[in-house]
Amino acid sequence: MLKWTNGLLSWKPSVVVFTLLIALATALAVACSSDDGADDAAAAAAPTTAPAAPAPEEGGGTFIIANDLIGPKAFSPSLITGGAHSAFGLQDWGFYDFLIRADYSAAPVFGKAGSGGIATAWDLASDRSKITFTIRSDAEFNCAAGGKVDADDVVYSFMDSMKDGTKSTRGPGIKRWAPTWTANSDTEVVATLNEKNLAGDWLLALGNHGGGSIPIVSKDLQDSAGDGALTTPCGSGPFHITSWTSEDEVIGVPVPGNWRAPAHKMVDEFKVVQIAETNAKLAALKTGEVHMANIPLKFIGDANDDIEGSWLQMTGKYQPQIVYFGGNFWAKRAYRFEDEADIFPRPGLKADDDHPWIGNPDDPANMERARKVRWAMSMAIDRESLNKNVFNNLGVLTYTYTDVLPDHELYNPDWTVPYDVPGAKKLLAEAGFADGFDLGFWVSPDNTAAVDPEIFEAIAQQWQDVGINASIEKTVYAARRPTLVARSIDIPFAHHTFWLTKDQAKGQTLVPTGGFNHGGELPEEIGLLRYENDVEPDKQKRIENNLKLQDFLSYWQLQAVTVTLQPYWLVRPEVAEWKPHQQAWAMFNSPETVKMAK
Repeated sequence: MLKWTNGLLSWKPSVVVFTLLIALATALAVACSSDDGADDAAAAAAPTTAPAAPAPEEGGGTFIIANDLIGPKAFSPSLITGGAHSAFGLQDWGFYDFLIRADYSAAPVFGKAGSGGIATAWDLASDRSKITFTIRSDAEFNCAAGGKVDADDVVYSFMDSMKDGTKSTRGPGIKRWAPTWTANSDTEVVATLNEKNLAGDWLLALGNHGGGSIPIVSKDLQDSAGDGALTTPCGSGPFHITSWTSEDEVIGVPVPGNWRAPAHKMVDEFKVVQIAETNAKLAALKTGEVHMANIPLKFIGDANDDIEGSWLQMTGKYQPQIVYFGGNFWAKRAYRFEDEADIFPRPGLKADDDHPWIGNPDDPANMERARKVRWAMSMAIDRESLNKNVFNNLGVLTYTYTDVLPDHELYNPDWTVPYDVPGAKKLLAEAGFADGFDLGFWVSPDNTAAVDPEIFEAIAQQWQDVGINASIEKTVYAARRPTLVARSIDIPFAHHTFWLTKDQAKGQTLVPTGGFNHGGELPEEIGLLRYENDVEPDKQKRIENNLKLQDFLSYWQLQAVTVTLQPYWLVRPEVAEWKPHQQAWAMFNSPETVKMAK
């Protein structure tokens, strides 16, 4: 059993048996070459796929995919706000490049960071003071004013993403551990590090693993075009943008002789069209208006059966669907920041009767009340029903932010949250809310590669059984994200989490930083476990730290973790081959690998 004293800071997690860890050491992955992701992905049930598509033939043709949203036409690192429609699309859709690219690996295994990006090699100094990158010399930008890609372009791209007033969703996070980038020559870049903040998984922040990174843009174009560079497409990828219309479509054509072009002939034209609604996606697939779309698991099996010769492609690791109880900002100071300034209380910390899921760490009675409310909200969720009725039993029930599934050797049964409506009502009554309460519930409609809105709409309905009435807010992610960065969000919201390995440093979205946050900040002695794992050389100790973190999260039930979403794209038979790189959020990527059937 988990045992905790009355109060937030005096905690004594239950003893977890670690004797299995040494035996597991060779089975659990280290960094991106891990077998861990493969083992976990295999745990999710896979739908039956259609027979193999026809053998690929050389040939071109027009290739069209559906995407939830086409964002603004903006090609400056400091003005790209993020999301599957812009920051990641520029690179994943083959128009711009990542600094680092993982080698190709078939699903569900993630490839190792390789030499296929703008950087062909890198070296982390032994004292962790700097990273030196070797920049390739054979990449060119796809516009007249762009020139060859060199170290100055890399430096400009990263520094622009981190400058004051940036709208970048990734630049501020990178700035925290790599604040200064300089060019020593045309082919060498040095990132000067804040060693104290360097993440153990820093490669993920610079690569195409799906966490999002900085697109490399042309400094020459910026110098010559000024403000015009913002809307001038000029990447170095295998496709060049010929048309970008927000909320409509993007059109690209292949770049002859591009450094990243495959041996086979690429498609003659690549289109991304905005289709957000599931029924509209299904109709477009059935009529051949689009060749690929990510379809909710509830519909993907029938849709695959309805389209003769279609097939399913797994893209990325499963995504646990999580309710984050926004507003529980418990950190007193910005630990691990240079000034370690006092930050308490955050704007979102509203521990009152209108926000009963939020606890005040200075008030033990209020903390216990809020804990009971969060447990009640989690116990009112019927995870079996969600998996059956929304995911067609293609997901896996899960209860952990740290991504230890119930069938894993490291799983602690005390983390399991039972579906118990009477028990939930009892806890609400003990907390003083026998009649329930009303609340807002943010469910972003435009991040379906990682978050299925229907799961959370169903959760809102289930909460009604215990008297909790949720008004669903459908604000797009980019518009709501600033409240996460500012720590002002004060309502529960739908999101996900993603990890590659069990020993990976976890909790970076739950500690004081200058970037994205999951609606809460851990007290210092718990949050520091995340930083300990950045420098801890012993894998067993890193795993032990993560299990301690999960003990804390489960006791306080800071998230209601529900069921895994294993993303698939439905592919029409006109597409004979597609080899996407495996990444976090299951977005479409690697159009250069697509071959159209005759």
